Amino acid sequence: MASQEQRWVRRLWGSVGVSLLGTQITVLALPLTALGVLHASAGQVAALAAAGTAPFLLLGLPAGAFVDRWPPRRLMVWADVARAVLLLSVPLAVVADVLTLPHLFAVAAGVGALSVPFDVAALSVLPALVQPGRVAAANVKLEAARAVAQTGGPAVGGALVQAITAPAALVLDALSYLASAVLLRGLPALPRADNAGRQARLLRQMRAGIGFCLTHRYIRPLALGAGWMNFWTEALMAVFITYAVRDLHLPAAAVGAVLGIANLGYLAGSMLVPWLNRHLGVGRTIALGVLLHGAYLLAALAPIAHPLPWMTVGFMVAAAGQGIWNVDAVTLRQTTTPGPMLARMNATNRFLIWGTMPLGAAAGGLLASGGLGLPATVAVAAGAVPLAAVAVLLSAVRTLRAMPSAPVDGAGSPWHDSGEQAGRRLPDQPALVTAARHGSMNATDDNGANG
Repeated sequence: MASQEQRWVRRLWGSVGVSLLGTQITVLALPLTALGVLHASAGQVAALAAAGTAPFLLLGLPAGAFVDRWPPRRLMVWADVARAVLLLSVPLAVVADVLTLPHLFAVAAGVGALSVPFDVAALSVLPALVQPGRVAAANVKLEAARAVAQTGGPAVGGALVQAITAPAALVLDALSYLASAVLLRGLPALPRADNAGRQARLLRQMRAGIGFCLTHRYIRPLALGAGWMNFWTEALMAVFITYAVRDLHLPAAAVGAVLGIANLGYLAGSMLVPWLNRHLGVGRTIALGVLLHGAYLLAALAPIAHPLPWMTVGFMVAAAGQGIWNVDAVTLRQTTTPGPMLARMNATNRFLIWGTMPLGAAAGGLLASGGLGLPATVAVAAGAVPLAAVAVLLSAVRTLRAMPSAPVDGAGSPWHDSGEQAGRRLPDQPALVTAARHGSMNATDDNGANG
């Protein structure tokens, strides 16, 4: 990798890593603030999770066309700064004794709304920084950064919540966003994605993105599978922390340690992808990533007397599946999408797969508070996640041996704006294929979420 490419990828890697470290702290700190400071119910905590992901459902479709109209680096920097300000408002409100549940909902929704354009822009930045043949390797590095952050973040978050309280721990996530903004400032000032597209009508651009994703023989089944996984994973996680703290009587530090240690599986899964692709093929490797999510059942059915080993192994194996899925699914979408369609493909894809997350969180809260109870809700959600493999095994993805080397249209799909040509390069950019953020990058593509 060229020296300049290395510097840019290191900055992007650092931005992803430091931001996700803070985000993983907030995964524990925000619901624990609701539980500990405001004594929220299980349904209210689940609704808080839904508020954070609802913007992907509400804003996901127009986000791609919106991002096309702004220089990506500037948009990402300002989104980081705004998210930091929102998170800092929570500990300040606690100190002033004015924190309310509507305030927490507004912060969760605001951070989520800013994450939508940020994530779409981030997914379109890597192709401008590296050559096409190096995209898969760069994605592995980014997934490794995500894995390290997801490993350390929950453990650090749990310890911080115990030591300095949940609201104070949110300060670190705010600082992580500011650090990410500083690192992103060191990237080149990339141009807007598509000069012609900026003149097109918003609805026309949205229609092009939807049509492209829904007629693409690889992107469509990946979206179906990831949407199902994210729905039930979010249903599980929306109630799991409440279940662990209230039913299993585990301290915050123990829950954070389990989630942190388990994410070593994410690192192992993402690093194993090149070997798995060579021996199993890309399609079977993606299917394996889905099936490994079945290990959530080990955590869901953990005996009350000794739950920690079961929870750790269950989450670790499932996290390995997430890492495998995210590397290959993201790269497959990247390498088969024409350059000018990238932002709209990413936005539409995020709408399709992350838009299910608030619905899943709401479903988890309704099931838990509507008579099914916390333990049964956790078990149902855990068992449903790996059924996403059906979408992959019944599609063209299953037979894919290696990554395609050029953009692929679904079936002679006409979904391109006039003037767009497959493989056209953007001005002054050496490559056009993409990368992933958070988890929530909660979302994986992101898990957070699976992308």
